Amino acid sequence: MSNNIQRNASNTLEPTVPLPIALLIFFSTGIITIAIVLMLPLLFGPGVNVAWDLTRTSGIVAYLVMWLSIVFGLLITNRLAQLWPGGPVALDLHQFTSLLGLAFSLFHAFILLGDHYVKYTLAQILIPFASSNYQPIWVGMGQLAFYLLIPVTFSFYMRRSLGAEAWRLVHAASFFAFAMITIHGLLAGSDSKNLMVLSMYAVTGASVVFLTIYRMMTMVVSPPAQENHS
Repeated sequence: MSNNIQRNASNTLEPTVPLPIALLIFFSTGIITIAIVLMLPLLFGPGVNVAWDLTRTSGIVAYLVMWLSIVFGLLITNRLAQLWPGGPVALDLHQFTSLLGLAFSLFHAFILLGDHYVKYTLAQILIPFASSNYQPIWVGMGQLAFYLLIPVTFSFYMRRSLGAEAWRLVHAASFFAFAMITIHGLLAGSDSKNLMVLSMYAVTGASVVFLTIYRMMTMVVSPPAQENHS
């Protein structure tokens, strides 16, 4: 695929998931999660803390899906998507994984309402750094990252009106969000001392750094102003 074809695909393709469906997924995730919280004591008994296991698992899944979104976005901008999986496919995967990661992140946060040990309130989950019962700084980093990712994810539906410069500015926030998510997982996650989990953070972090450096190198050869896309 030539550079012009890839640029046109990036600018003209419609989002994989229509906006009404995306909003439905986002809000229904929150409602379903709260319903699960209410059902957990009935299913497992009041003394079984299943919510903590669910938040650990969903947190790792959310992190990996967000990592995939970052990777596909970088593959598009540095032209490696021409080799695999193809520009339009990479764009679709980039959009879909961003939305899916946001949904898993929402589940990861709201399921803590059923945790018996920390006993989060809804305000502590929604307000960054309000988690006074457990690692407020590092939990707050994850909360800020979530709020940063909301406009990044839904900017897919406004990319034509935003323009190339604003599009790049909005998407720059995803790098800060990914860094904060990584710090959140390492310093607030109860599994962060596990060798497998540490290896996951090392591999995913290194891959994002490598692809970012490669993108910067390609920008020197072909600046964004000439390409008119991010």
